Amino acid sequence: MSLTPITRRRAIQAIGAAVLVSGAASRAGAAALLPIQPVDELSIQVLVDAAVFGPFLPDSALPGLRIERNPMSGPTPARMSRHALMAEFGLSLLAQSRSGEQTRRVLVDFGYSPEVLANNLGLLGIDADTLDASVLSHGHLDHYGGVSGLFAGRADGERRLPMFVGGEETFCERVAMIGAPPPVMGTLDRAELVQAGLNVRIAADPVLVADHAFTTGVIPLQTFERAAIPTRMRPGAGCVAADLSPEKRHLTELADDGEHELATCYAVRGLGLVVIASCSHRGVLNSVLRARAVSGIDKVHAVIGGFHLVRPRTEDEALRTVAEFARIDPTWIIPMHCTGEVFTAEALRVMPEKVVRPYVGNRFTFAAA
Repeated sequence: MSLTPITRRRAIQAIGAAVLVSGAASRAGAAALLPIQPVDELSIQVLVDAAVFGPFLPDSALPGLRIERNPMSGPTPARMSRHALMAEFGLSLLAQSRSGEQTRRVLVDFGYSPEVLANNLGLLGIDADTLDASVLSHGHLDHYGGVSGLFAGRADGERRLPMFVGGEETFCERVAMIGAPPPVMGTLDRAELVQAGLNVRIAADPVLVADHAFTTGVIPLQTFERAAIPTRMRPGAGCVAADLSPEKRHLTELADDGEHELATCYAVRGLGLVVIASCSHRGVLNSVLRARAVSGIDKVHAVIGGFHLVRPRTEDEALRTVAEFARIDPTWIIPMHCTGEVFTAEALRVMPEKVVRPYVGNRFTFAAA
């Protein structure tokens, strides 16, 4: 999968993101890159994120969206547990989709720590053995660190849950540019994945996941958004240098451009696209445009996940992203994880009827009436 040529991208950027976004919205009848199967219903439950909230928010039934703030796996217990859902700076989402009689469950990312993922899975009554596949959006610790907590130390030697990643870069060692000196983030260990019962599948091109979901593959930089990633990557450390892009494989260290990052998406019958933009280092608008191109579907029903509108992006970039979202006009925007308060506050000001604040344990179900 090749990225948009630099000369063409610069010409497009000179026109302006507003033209780009509105132009993409008018691509009636665009050919899909994959045979996308619309689902009748899609539920996304927050397993790991940075915010929890008590049992005081009401459930809601909104157009094309049902919100369950405190979903239980069974009857409400007579006595409250002394164990609670945990929050941390990481992300993990469970997507459950239904098409006719067929149900599929896909885990998107694993959170930061095994303890939090295992704790929350247990309290929410989610059995990891019922998963059909998983997607790791990119190779950052706050998205893969909880992987060994998925089966809570009970990995079966016969279990090989598919895990889709966007490229060999997923496994490269990274340095986090958040301190002085910057700390080493480490690497995603293939042996640990095997031990955890996962079977890695590298796919830089868009692919179907468990029949219902699809990945974006490499996300081209088409809008004003730049690749903004607070890490540096070390080719050959943890990853196979020969399998990286030719311009990267011989370097010792370079600024991370997130070329391997994926968004995970669904088409919901009668509603449109639901785009899970886990961290949006390639840009949340770019992720949405890529989902449209892959699916051939223009209507965006919901965008959910981390939009990374914090450093190294600026407040001006956050405000501009809100303006472009208003042009795309998704039905729902559910900002999480690394989105940042500047975007969220501005989105609530500009389009308050579209923004939903999520918390750990919440379940969002998308289905036409």
